[in-house]
Amino acid sequence: MMRIKAQKVRDGLHPSEVVVSVATVDGVEKLVVHNGAFNNDSLDIGYPIEDAGDKYLVELPHETESGSWRVWVPQHELR
Repeated sequence: MMRIKAQKVRDGLHPSEVVVSVATVDGVEKLVVHNGAFNNDSLDIGYPIEDAGDKYLVELPHETESGSWRVWVPQHELR
């Protein structure tokens, strides 16, 4: 299991949720996740689906505000 760096933006609407942002190759994406999925400034993700040089296609644990589940991220954003 891999992790992606993330930053807390704010608390979610429900007490068990948090809004986080992740850096992608196209800019910052925000998504709502369960508090337990976000720790040590990172989120659990599966292994990358595809790679292209120093960027990786990953599937996030929840849909982003823009409607994406999969995003390309720079290698340095993965742990």
